[in-house]
Amino acid sequence: MTLAEIALKRPVTTIMLFISCVVFGLLSARMLKLEFFPELDAPFILVQVPYPGATPKEVEREIVRPLEESLATISGIDNMFANADENGATFFLVFDWNRNIKVKLSEVRERVDAARGELPADIQRIQVLKFSTNDEPVLQIRLSSTTTNLMDAYDLLERRIKRPLERIPGVAAVELSGVQPNEVRIDLLPERIAAHNIDLNALNMRLSSANFSTSAGLIHDGELRYRVQPIGEIRSIEEYGNLVVGDAGVRLRDIADVRYAQREIDFRRVLNGNYAVGVDIRRERGANLVDVCTRVMAEVRKIEASGALAGIELYMVGNQGEGVTSSLGELVKSGWEGIVLSMLILYFFLRHWPSTLMVAVSVPICIAISLGAMYFIGLSLNVLTMMGLLLGVGMLVDNAVVVTESIYQQREKRPDDKIGTAIEGTRMVQLAVSAGTLSSIIVFLPNVFGGTTQVGVFLYYVAVPMSVALLASWFVAVSIIPMLAARIEPPKGIAQVQIVERWKTRYARFLAWTLAHRRWSIVGLLLILFSIAIPITFVKTDFFGGDADRDFQIGYELNGNYRLDQMEKAVRQVESYLLSHKEEFEIESVYAWMSERDGAMQTRVQLKKGDEARRPVEEIKQAVREGLPKLAIGKPVVDMRMGPGGGNAGGGSDTPSLSINITGDSTEVLTEVAQDVSRLLAQHTEFADVRVDNANQQQEIQMRVDRERAANLGFDPAQVGRLIQVAMRGVPLREFRMGDTEVPVWLRFKDADKMSLDTLKEIRVTRPDGESVPLSALVSVDMSPSARAIGRQNRKTSTTITLDLKPKGDMGKANEAIEAALKDYPFPTGYGYDKGQRFEDDAAAANEMLFLLLLSIVLIYMVMAALFESMLYPVAILVSIIYAVVGVYWTFLIWETTFSVMAFIGIMILTGVVVNNGIVMVEHVNTLRRQGYSARRSAGIGRQGASAADPDHHRLPPSLACCHCASAMSASVAVARLTTPWHAPSPVVCCSRP
Repeated sequence: MTLAEIALKRPVTTIMLFISCVVFGLLSARMLKLEFFPELDAPFILVQVPYPGATPKEVEREIVRPLEESLATISGIDNMFANADENGATFFLVFDWNRNIKVKLSEVRERVDAARGELPADIQRIQVLKFSTNDEPVLQIRLSSTTTNLMDAYDLLERRIKRPLERIPGVAAVELSGVQPNEVRIDLLPERIAAHNIDLNALNMRLSSANFSTSAGLIHDGELRYRVQPIGEIRSIEEYGNLVVGDAGVRLRDIADVRYAQREIDFRRVLNGNYAVGVDIRRERGANLVDVCTRVMAEVRKIEASGALAGIELYMVGNQGEGVTSSLGELVKSGWEGIVLSMLILYFFLRHWPSTLMVAVSVPICIAISLGAMYFIGLSLNVLTMMGLLLGVGMLVDNAVVVTESIYQQREKRPDDKIGTAIEGTRMVQLAVSAGTLSSIIVFLPNVFGGTTQVGVFLYYVAVPMSVALLASWFVAVSIIPMLAARIEPPKGIAQVQIVERWKTRYARFLAWTLAHRRWSIVGLLLILFSIAIPITFVKTDFFGGDADRDFQIGYELNGNYRLDQMEKAVRQVESYLLSHKEEFEIESVYAWMSERDGAMQTRVQLKKGDEARRPVEEIKQAVREGLPKLAIGKPVVDMRMGPGGGNAGGGSDTPSLSINITGDSTEVLTEVAQDVSRLLAQHTEFADVRVDNANQQQEIQMRVDRERAANLGFDPAQVGRLIQVAMRGVPLREFRMGDTEVPVWLRFKDADKMSLDTLKEIRVTRPDGESVPLSALVSVDMSPSARAIGRQNRKTSTTITLDLKPKGDMGKANEAIEAALKDYPFPTGYGYDKGQRFEDDAAAANEMLFLLLLSIVLIYMVMAALFESMLYPVAILVSIIYAVVGVYWTFLIWETTFSVMAFIGIMILTGVVVNNGIVMVEHVNTLRRQGYSARRSAGIGRQGASAADPDHHRLPPSLACCHCASAMSASVAVARLTTPWHAPSPVVCCSRP
């Protein structure tokens, strides 16, 4: 007994079953998490080793190389990048997507701990972090004030903002940036140290041992047992100052300023001309993004209303919850528009409202079932899953239309047999709708059950909801549609639409002509096929390109080392220019940060959105480029993406940044080669800007200890080195306990960053016999250039060349330009280049996508061959895929769409869908031939044309209806790219289905 027969015999049971599915799906939809992007653990691990004040060479020698040796023993590392600068070392490990990143995180921590003994003893904490989409701040708030000094407001902001927000359910962390907590600062006075003949090394050891708390074990007194804990903790700042540190009762306050004050800040943030503080809020894993953002925003408004932050203005520069709501809302709106348009198209072909509504009922049922399945599978409602649902909506009516049209044909022959015609009509097309549904779903099978890959991650979240919806549509088409069709009076005769009748007649004549002129038909088909060369030349390729958000960033190529006030002056010049053209450039806010320690600065320009946005982002960026002021300290570059460490961050722009890594042994040679290569690349018009990272060297003072002289005076060279470290970089002491908190304690020279070379050379060093000598008597001083940072890739020293493509630049042409520029360049022996991670990712994605596409086609062929019991029929149907790809590229050219991963997902969907019309046609032809029609008549070709009464033309109207419904749905979703451009390529592909 078929499903149609069961539904017809048990209509109440069938209705209750589907009502239960709808109710269950709607209840599940209320519990689905809302996210912009699904929560993923990317196969990347970051290792950070803070070591401030050291030289890049020292960091490379003492930290990077030992850790590289240890980390290299971990299996599954695709690439290992390391960077050494004056702040410490950073490692970026890239693993295979198939690896369990949590296991690898544990292995990395074990290898770091194993190498700890080879690292400098004064390294305090090493951070090992993994990457997740959940780690991004869900809310970014900037504070600015013209009346309150925010630089000294850490305690206020922590008490009024940080702590209240951290108490909100779902909030994992609240980070304040641009302001520092207080610390105990022991600022040594060089002249007083010299006057009291204080030895710095001895002072350091004495202060380190003065503040302690330890456990001394247990003692027994009869039957009682007591724990013994010697306590020597310093309890106040005054107690610190009263410590005796020298002969004749010299106290610490006599040779140093001891105070509880804010940490020194070597960076600054500016918002719309005023000093700013950043507040970043991160959510807990599993917390609903929109709910967390809503609760945080409610608390922020409550804080503002309370007056706790009087004089401080709050600016929202990033709200993922609002972005998710806006993006999903736009997609839902487009989805409803597409559904309404699809229903109108159905009515145009059916000309019968009861039949149109009967077909339309499949849409909410299938969506509800999909939402319920998503909840139990553990998927969230995000841009990818929503897009999968909406692209599936256009195909949900396919099966219902085909079944309805077949049933009505049988009813026309036997109008009194409602039940029999419903069963017979369903049976005649059941094979076709089953094959079509399986073909649409099976294209995702290699990915769903295969290994995890970067492309697969995108494909999975689109595939699952779409596959469930299509399966549900098949179930509805072969059960509830026959049940309803048997109870609805069909239109009096098959609906005759004049334009459709003309299409049918011309279609039959066209088919007759093609068979009568096969050679010319083949020539025409080949011309259509070869026409793909035109759009494929102009369509740009960028697999992992960013989206065109309404903001952009300006980086700065500095030509040397500059103090913070000089950097701020340059940033304010650019800021002044931008704010003076605020209306012209549609600027919402201008936010900038600068870091003296990192030698980097950046300006972020946020543009107006929604109805206030009139000019395209690229047009505004080009206008900004043309008018940027010239700076004395460097060059401002639009879309130069810089991270806090000064490296190129990339992403999020229509002007993508690429990189080339020059590898070798010597940093100096690498710099020379990189400069030569950058000049060659700059000659190519594909690139808007070419720059060598870390090309600007800084001057380094090298103080070499004269070992013989030091030995004669009774000094150990290491002792001299520690003294210089205390004088310049400072050393941390044991934390000072203040109430329930532990406050850092630092010992350093006062104004060490402003100390002159002469002052440093005159620091007195005490000999074992009590006499002191100046530091200049023990060291020789040289001035030499030094790299700002040293990069390494896979245990080789490397230098990176960053390439900014011109607006709407093509990755393919950029690749060709690089090959042409470097094919004849004479690299020194042992030196070479490789294209950056972006090119590697694109190449891997291209190979993977091609493999998945070919495998999907093979699976579709196998399904059709099994259903038709023929090896030939599937070949004829698969030809339609080739011509669908031609249509895809022409559509991309018309829509000015870039070929990306999302475009490939659209092609995967199209591969499974485009064969449906062929399956229905072939099955119908076979059915007619089994009924005794000739091959020519079965194909719908009569020498004298066709009439509406002939059975050989009944497949055209439902095929046209299905095509136009799916295309209308896809077009409505594609139009949503005006506000959510990232997903657009997939629906644009599906628009090319006809």
